[in-house]
Amino acid sequence: MAWTSTIAMLALLAAACGNGAPSDATSGGEQPSQGSESATDDAGKKEPVEITFLSLITPNLTEEFWDKWIGYFEEQHPDIKVKRIQAPSLEGLNDNYAKTLLASGDFPDVLSNISYQDFARADALMEIPIDDDVKKIKDIESLAIDGKLYTLQAYLQPHTQIFYNKDLFAKAGIEQLPKSWDEFEAVAEKLHAAGITPILTGGDWMTTLTFSILTGPEIFGKNPNWYADRNAGKVSYLDDNWMAVAGRYQSLAQKGYFNKGALSIGYTQVEQEFLKGNGAMYPMGSWFTAAYAAAKPDFEVGVFAPPTLDGSGPYMSGSRGTSFAISKITKHPEAALTFAKFLAIDPEFHKAFGASDGMFSGLVEPINYEFTPLQQGIFELLQEADTMSGYEAQRAGDFPVNGLPNQLTKVGQNLLINGADLKAEMASLDEYWDKNK
Repeated sequence: MAWTSTIAMLALLAAACGNGAPSDATSGGEQPSQGSESATDDAGKKEPVEITFLSLITPNLTEEFWDKWIGYFEEQHPDIKVKRIQAPSLEGLNDNYAKTLLASGDFPDVLSNISYQDFARADALMEIPIDDDVKKIKDIESLAIDGKLYTLQAYLQPHTQIFYNKDLFAKAGIEQLPKSWDEFEAVAEKLHAAGITPILTGGDWMTTLTFSILTGPEIFGKNPNWYADRNAGKVSYLDDNWMAVAGRYQSLAQKGYFNKGALSIGYTQVEQEFLKGNGAMYPMGSWFTAAYAAAKPDFEVGVFAPPTLDGSGPYMSGSRGTSFAISKITKHPEAALTFAKFLAIDPEFHKAFGASDGMFSGLVEPINYEFTPLQQGIFELLQEADTMSGYEAQRAGDFPVNGLPNQLTKVGQNLLINGADLKAEMASLDEYWDKNK
């Protein structure tokens, strides 16, 4: 059964649990009243309303970070209390936990880091009115689905960088950063010959990201409408460009250029391996810059864009950063919208949030923090690339089918194991797409 159908049924179940729906004006896209929703006690004193917020916990976005800034918000808005919740396990997205909460009737009022397009299509999210506050977000219309807005994303988060240990590059005699796949493989060979692990990756979503970082620029950088073209039947995962870059990725594994036992370790362990100097290249998103700044290792890290077959680029892929969405069945739509706007456009939080996770301001009038040299390097790549295309679960002309990252993980992991049939693996992506579209 397609995931959209499943979550649609969950939404119906949640609605039946009596959480109440917002007013027609809110769900229909008009600006809700900004008056207080607080209850009044017998003495005439207004009691604050309480909303729940599903946060994502990462090594950068810690519980302490969220609690500090929720406290700041509550000081600014004494009529609103925010109860923060989090998934029981560390994952790249909150989708699985959000589905569980939806089914139980405990869907949070405000949610971060969900595949908002899937929940929106399942009628689980409130339509957000595009008012003057929301218009502070650059190119906000591009986030709309069928002309309706269901998410506030005010940060730019490039996902496709390769960080490298400058000391290990120097030790291997590497003087020039690679741009083409031939050059990239030559760099990996020099590192390997010098007894240095060329590339670090891990299991679970780490494999998906590594596979996407190394293949994405050739595909999505050169065709930022690739997903729309796939829906139209114009392109395939068996096309020459996909087969070429996926084959190059597989070749890296066959030559022993990834860390041994990669699939048995996760994100936190891989990050620590790189920060300890146990690998030369680390394909990762811009959020790593915050971890690097905090760790202060005794070597300098640089950054370059992933290779393309012909060396053209750079092409940068990624997302508009963390998504903040609002439940359609919230009892407090005004308070929820006030908090979601705070997370997106409040000047103090905007700067602190961007700095904490290595993101860049996506506001019409940017509010950036002071960049480290490594963050400045990514910023310069963004300027050179001019635009940032989608990939993996991000929009590339259109959204991919539901659950595609899970299938990409299977393919990426299988190609790391000797003996995998490249054509069969890539064909499985076409098969998955066709079954789930």
